[in-house]
Amino acid sequence: MKYSLDYDYLVNTLRQLVKINSVNPSLTPGAPGEVELGNYIASQLLDFEIDADIEVIATDRVNVTSLIKGSGSGPSLMLNVHMDTVGVSNMQDPFSALIKDGKLFGRGSYDTKAGIAAILTMVKALSDNNIQFKGDLLLAFVADEEYGSIGTEHLLKKYVTDSAIVLEPTNLDICLSHKGYGLFEFTSIGKAAHGGKPQEGIDANKNMGRVMAQLDLLSDQLAQSKGHHLLGNASMHIPLIKGGSEPFTYSDNCTLLLERRTLPGETQEEILAVYQSILDNLADSDSNFVAKVEAIMWREPYEITQDKEIVVELNKAITQATDNAPAYIAHSWWEDSGLTGKAGIDTVVLGPIGAGLHTNEEWVDLESVHLLAKSLLNVSISYLGQKAI
Repeated sequence: MKYSLDYDYLVNTLRQLVKINSVNPSLTPGAPGEVELGNYIASQLLDFEIDADIEVIATDRVNVTSLIKGSGSGPSLMLNVHMDTVGVSNMQDPFSALIKDGKLFGRGSYDTKAGIAAILTMVKALSDNNIQFKGDLLLAFVADEEYGSIGTEHLLKKYVTDSAIVLEPTNLDICLSHKGYGLFEFTSIGKAAHGGKPQEGIDANKNMGRVMAQLDLLSDQLAQSKGHHLLGNASMHIPLIKGGSEPFTYSDNCTLLLERRTLPGETQEEILAVYQSILDNLADSDSNFVAKVEAIMWREPYEITQDKEIVVELNKAITQATDNAPAYIAHSWWEDSGLTGKAGIDTVVLGPIGAGLHTNEEWVDLESVHLLAKSLLNVSISYLGQKAI
């Protein structure tokens, strides 16, 4: 049976969502976070007579969750979407929610308040048509995906479902995998001395340059490796470096921050061991070389295969909604699916058509949000099983 979705509700809801400032305060100090947006989402769910739990996880940071219980005879599914957005500097009117030529503009419209609107529109259809499931449906509106993902980390301490759909921009294709990343800090230790007394000084900056030369060779090797069939090659770059204290003095300390983008199957321990071997080899060849490396942040890459039930059912659901079979894609950036996947949840990523991620002009195609809501309704019914009434 086909169910209609309230298009006017979808558009009006998305406009209200975009008008609410939910910029992540960890990215922009003083920004409001998710509280106001969370309250709005909870009020919408309550209007549909669906309980909503607003959970404070830090100052100005909240998750909103709702567990729609099934009859107990089906699997469980999580719909996970983040409420926070990146900053709005240099945007002329970031919360206008202007509609033009079938597009809605504004910060978060594409990433990913469209996902929130699609879920709420789907829930309205459940309420309007008294649709009940055999399995449990968990709605998870989470904080902080754009920075530290404390929302989904907190969520997974309480909830683990069989499968999950993480709402992120995919142009209505199915994202099966994404890269992870690690941050590694290198520190070289020198000996401070007057610039005119080279026999007394050890230049930490010069020694770090030797490290950088080896890292450059390793970066080239990654670029030339076979890579992943969807994600391409792993990569690394050096976003930050700092050494020395003043002119005319040998630097006694230099630090370098390296970002490593990872592929499924790569581990933090293996990568750290490679970096340590570089330092060990340099130290073996020069008694004045002293350096260390440590991992300071790690996010898992993620991958799911096409034969998993949630992937098969989502493919059917999108095809039914759009009359077109979706493509299988991958993202070069990290998403909360890395956390749900690590928790043992079969996870796929899905979202609408749009453009302007993290840029000064962000927009989403409204019809694609409508099709996204249809796809979510279709897959919820097929995967969870519809309870006879």
